[in-house]
Amino acid sequence: MNIEKIIREKPVKVTNNGMITIPAVFRRKYNLNDGDKVLVLEDEGVLKIIPIRSDKELRKNSYSREDMKDLSKKIKQEELKREK
Repeated sequence: MNIEKIIREKPVKVTNNGMITIPAVFRRKYNLNDGDKVLVLEDEGVLKIIPIRSDKELRKNSYSREDMKDLSKKIKQEELKREK
């Protein structure tokens, strides 16, 4: 029996209010306490729960306004090339 797999997979139930309980093994492992915030995001069809230690920490891993403009411009140029 693979203990690591048991720890990494815990089924949870979604309530009628859309809430879930993070299993205690994960709360301990990631030091999550009452009132802590987590980020829920979708990545290629998979939901991920990421602990947020502070708003500053969340911003450090996100794109700046300038990065978003540059990325948008790059994507638009690539789309225009494909249309030719």
